[in-house]
Amino acid sequence: MSRKFKVVPVMYAVSGSAYTLKLQNAKALAGLLSDGWSVMRTDVLPGLGGKGEYKVEPNICYEPSFPPTIVYILEKEAE
Repeated sequence: MSRKFKVVPVMYAVSGSAYTLKLQNAKALAGLLSDGWSVMRTDVLPGLGGKGEYKVEPNICYEPSFPPTIVYILEKEAE
């Protein structure tokens, strides 16, 4: 009996502007789970802390923190 494994990171990525984040790989994970893959393990990669508020004359700018990435390790019986 052999098994196959896949690693699927689910994370946020910058979309369009620097102030918009979009969830990536959630649909891919859902598709794999629908195809018979199961979650063997999950892990988290820490996010990045933003600098917060800083001044760029004449404005005040914000650099938001970046959320963590959830990593799913999937397994499936080899066909």
